[in-house]
Amino acid sequence: MFDLITADLKFKQDWFLSQKSWFTKNIRIFLEPGTIASIVYRYGNWTRTVSPNLLRLLVRIPYFFAKAVVVTAFGIYIPSKAKIGKGFTIHNFSGIFISEGEMGENVIVFQGVTIGHLRGQPAPPKIGNNVLIAAGAKVLGSVTIGNNVVIGANSVVINDVPDNCTVMGNPARIISRETNWMSEKLAGKDDNY
Repeated sequence: MFDLITADLKFKQDWFLSQKSWFTKNIRIFLEPGTIASIVYRYGNWTRTVSPNLLRLLVRIPYFFAKAVVVTAFGIYIPSKAKIGKGFTIHNFSGIFISEGEMGENVIVFQGVTIGHLRGQPAPPKIGNNVLIAAGAKVLGSVTIGNNVVIGANSVVINDVPDNCTVMGNPARIISRETNWMSEKLAGKDDNY
């Protein structure tokens, strides 16, 4: 649990706060709703692994209270059953719903994002590594999102998206097959995102 939280914080510091002051990177980050929601999710996910059952119930009680605060105060819902890799970042807050699906590493979610089921489909979306889901985007149904993908603002994704693509629109369509936003950022070439 602590390794995942540390990886989430490091990714957020490197991605969004690299040009900010020490105070912002190391203190204020813990006051941001997205960071709090991520930590509460990680704790809740960890509590599912605790045994025996009585101990699991005891460690889940604080989680239920914290989750209620995150949902009501920040508008962010992430079930503890979700499987999310390290480097998960919520930038901003409000109107974020993430289902019980799977996400890879280094996924960035902005405000107003929904990742969820569609009625009649057997599974929630599966998100790959290095995916940016912009404000207001919806990823719906049993779709698979590849690695190194950017989903544009207010897009509605109802079909699979291959690796290294940028998609936009309603329904989302591929507008670029040469997306490498994460590799450029990590290499220090893109400081203006």
